[in-house]
Amino acid sequence: MSSLIVRPMTVRRWRPCAELWPFVEAYGFRAAEFGTSQVYIPLPARRDCFLEFYLQGRYRIVTVTTGTEHWAPRCVLVGPSTQRKEDLKLSGSLQVFSIRFSPVGFRALFGIPASALRDRALEAEHVLGREIVEMHGQLAAVGPAQWESVAEQYLLKRARALGISAESRVAHQAAAAMQRSRGKMAVAKIAAGSAVSTRHLERLFHEQIGVSPKVFGRLLRLDHALELAGSGSNWAEVANSCGYFDQSHLVRDFRAMTGATPLEFAALRAAPPQS
Repeated sequence: MSSLIVRPMTVRRWRPCAELWPFVEAYGFRAAEFGTSQVYIPLPARRDCFLEFYLQGRYRIVTVTTGTEHWAPRCVLVGPSTQRKEDLKLSGSLQVFSIRFSPVGFRALFGIPASALRDRALEAEHVLGREIVEMHGQLAAVGPAQWESVAEQYLLKRARALGISAESRVAHQAAAAMQRSRGKMAVAKIAAGSAVSTRHLERLFHEQIGVSPKVFGRLLRLDHALELAGSGSNWAEVANSCGYFDQSHLVRDFRAMTGATPLEFAALRAAPPQS
């Protein structure tokens, strides 16, 4: 388990049991006491699909283009996003538990094409049914120490019933190779290593992961760039380390996936809480 305390929020992330590794990348826990302060969190494009259960308090969702706000559902299913569409506004007391799927995990566990979730955040009950509502109730009835047990009872049941298909395995291995290279490996090389054509790999990625291999690689590079920038690297070093042709290439990708330049987005992330 890894833990990070960013005042005033505690964040923990840990792996599931080994049987779920092909399906679930990590569980997450966030807790905070903001009091009357508000914290604004800009959300860049991101590659992963996840379930989030709000067990105390909820986020306010802010639509970037209009500034309109609404409460997050008690349980939300979020797909991979290719652009910055919504940000978060946090206040009061929060406890949130999340299940972050592997790149092919959602498709493998639920049989729903991941492309149906691309650039969408949906009330989980509307997609996954009453079982999710019941699971939310079970999580709310126990403490954080039991959340993993509740989640794994549900997830293992689905994993054992459905297994993982041959197509999911191919997409999983290709995505893993791209993750190891941080998005820098060429799509044609990934396809050759997977013994499929580039066109077939693109179809698999849309079905299993929700985005094309090219977009998946761009999202991985963005993740890496944000990580390096957060550790103090300058933008020239970030561009070079992440496989961008130059800084202008980095800026173009940032604008497309965060709606801002690297410096503008860094400033948004660093903004202090508002009273």
